[in-house]
Amino acid sequence: MRPYTDCGLCTLKWIYERVANPLSEADRFTVLRRVMSVLSEDLGPSVNLGALCNKALDAVEEFFPASSAAYQEFKGKCNEAASRLLDDARDFIEKGETRRERFARACAIAAMGNVAPIGAPSAPFEFSHIEEIITGKAPVPIMVGDASQAASRAHHVLYVADNAGEIGFDSLLISLLKESGLKVTLLVKEEPFFDDATIRDASFFGLDRMVDAILSVQKVFVPENAPPELASIFAKSDLVISKGTGNCEALKSETAGKTTIFLLKSKCPPMAEQMAVDVGKFIVKVERSFPDSR
Repeated sequence: MRPYTDCGLCTLKWIYERVANPLSEADRFTVLRRVMSVLSEDLGPSVNLGALCNKALDAVEEFFPASSAAYQEFKGKCNEAASRLLDDARDFIEKGETRRERFARACAIAAMGNVAPIGAPSAPFEFSHIEEIITGKAPVPIMVGDASQAASRAHHVLYVADNAGEIGFDSLLISLLKESGLKVTLLVKEEPFFDDATIRDASFFGLDRMVDAILSVQKVFVPENAPPELASIFAKSDLVISKGTGNCEALKSETAGKTTIFLLKSKCPPMAEQMAVDVGKFIVKVERSFPDSR
């Protein structure tokens, strides 16, 4: 996905609020200056947003460990909150009358787990939207395209995870993929990386025993910049499932014609325009990704 002008401010906010909180005032100024310097030099209408974010993160990576302990506690609470809803969410999925409906419900649950804010989270995620859909108090997300059909035509899925907590709901969708005989590679973040899911969070939900392989990536996955092992897995995959706003920014129009299922909440006007929905809506969208012509 190519940037809008608002994306520069959003990138600054996302990085600064996650990195700066435990730092001294002097170090906060350093973080601010370094991120702004990258944006000043590289922000433009043709850059990949994920690559831009990674370059800005590289500039302040030395400050990541300062917040890692607080985020480990935070992510543990998110995982516990999600685990309390998993049985009810699984029951909701299993009540689908057909395989297609069950898959659509699993996609809906996974999408509605995507509740992390653009700024730094102020409290562990509670996943109230999932409780509401399970109890019939909220509609399912907007569905664009046939996700079940996309999965039925695939053999090897690359599942790009987003945050801790919500990765528990991803496990319900991944379980259906495995029941259908698909090979699934799960991609998470290397530690430390704020509120994003790592192998530790995936293992909390048993995903290490469910998927065929788990790979870790530094920062945001951008296909053209992927290390060799991940690049090989990406090349062999015929379906990409992308969770969350950040992954969508990096992967939309960048998956070399592969079918991609985007599962996310539209959290800002640029993403709402790209997804053709209102801001604040959850969406499940199937696309064949080709270069962005905007």
